[in-house]
Amino acid sequence: MTGPQPPLLEAIAVGKDFGSVRAVGAVSIGIRAGEVVALAGENGSGKSTLARILAGSIRPDRGSLLVGGEPAQFTRPRSALDAGISLVTQEPSVVPALTVADNVMLHRIGRGARVVRRRNVEQQAERALALVGADIDPARPFESLAPGERELVELAKALASDPRVLILDEVTTRLPDPERLFEAIDRLCRTTEIGVVLITHRLREIRRLAHRAVVLRDGELVAELGRDDLSDERLSAAMVGRELSDLYAKPTVAVGEPVLEVVDLVTHRCGQPASFAVGRGEIVGVAGIAGCGRTELLEAIAGARRRSHGRVRVGGEPVSTRSPARAMAAGIGFVPDDRWSQALLADQSIVANLALASHRSWRRTDRRRDRDRAHVAIERLHIRASSIDAPVSSLSGGNAQKVVLARALALEPRVLLLSEPTRGVDIGAKAEIYQIIDELVARGIAVVISSSDLLELLGLCDRILAMHDGEVVGELSRALATEEAITVLCGGGHRAA
Repeated sequence: MTGPQPPLLEAIAVGKDFGSVRAVGAVSIGIRAGEVVALAGENGSGKSTLARILAGSIRPDRGSLLVGGEPAQFTRPRSALDAGISLVTQEPSVVPALTVADNVMLHRIGRGARVVRRRNVEQQAERALALVGADIDPARPFESLAPGERELVELAKALASDPRVLILDEVTTRLPDPERLFEAIDRLCRTTEIGVVLITHRLREIRRLAHRAVVLRDGELVAELGRDDLSDERLSAAMVGRELSDLYAKPTVAVGEPVLEVVDLVTHRCGQPASFAVGRGEIVGVAGIAGCGRTELLEAIAGARRRSHGRVRVGGEPVSTRSPARAMAAGIGFVPDDRWSQALLADQSIVANLALASHRSWRRTDRRRDRDRAHVAIERLHIRASSIDAPVSSLSGGNAQKVVLARALALEPRVLLLSEPTRGVDIGAKAEIYQIIDELVARGIAVVISSSDLLELLGLCDRILAMHDGEVVGELSRALATEEAITVLCGGGHRAA
């Protein structure tokens, strides 16, 4: 009688140190055919290090790996790829100047000289793209693709190598419609012998996809939860030692007179005039599916996008939002939704990034003042870094986001606009960002939050505006707002007054 099959990939007491820092202690994990295993934990818990050990990018200092029950040693990523282990990260590893087909089939490069027929390459790429539900012409230049399409191409590239184990490290952070990816993963697990390791900060994605979750904290395995135990509360408690409800303990703040007034604002993505006001100490949320115009609405208020019509007032005074600098001078702070491409200079230091808020081309910089402000910001927002001179690229996602938030707060704004404030941020960092927001509204700052996370909006906001196809189609008070009501409005259902 045939016994149970060994895991496709198994790590036995693997660990890795970086100098005196223990990134991964002695973690054991197995991935079987047809299952999705979520690897959960805060930033710095060791998830990505473990993923890179499994994928051959990092050699472990201790422990062993088994592939199909047989010992394996990966000296480089190619060794793991040849063994059927494929890693997909949130930053595509592609050649932008090549076509989509060339990028999808990059695994062929380096496997010996052979004649490659262009049509064959495009046909194979087309099949891989179909697996992830990507309707993309394989002959298109990769650099012409929109965000979201690029991530699907990266996933198709991984599948084109016929992996036995697919490791997905935060691949949904830039996808406009992750459900297409989820359906592809479901289909692959049902119809093939593939196993999937899913790394994500989004608890709903773990609930949606995973058969079980392995939870890391400080490099150690602290819990393994079966499918029936994958509730937000259990996951949150295992990851950070606190209940999910603690994240949204919003203090009661009396809402004061209007600080921000938006009157008949129109942009190229918000074709219908949008009007609303936000009072002192009030948090107003903006909900809507990707492409509905909520990001563009905040950008227009912040001066980062031209408005074709409408007015903005702060404290009753008209605001010229022809540029972000004018909006900031009028008391509007803005945190954009993509910190790396829109807000941060990755190779520059923390102090240099924070100083951008106050520098002008005609003004001599005050280095001592900039450094003093950076020290204050690190202490005030609990930014964990080796020093203020550390490059922001060395920070975790949560700490990098707090640098962006600190810069928006540097000029003491009266209004704070937050677009996807906790995207790609772990639960612990989310709690810290929410606490900062609570402290700001307690001081009377008016806050507007645009987010794709409905639980975040429901937990934080006094009111929620629902957008559909470039139009504000309804407003829900905190008492009446539910996931169902918001989803109906944002999906084009009945309107709410």
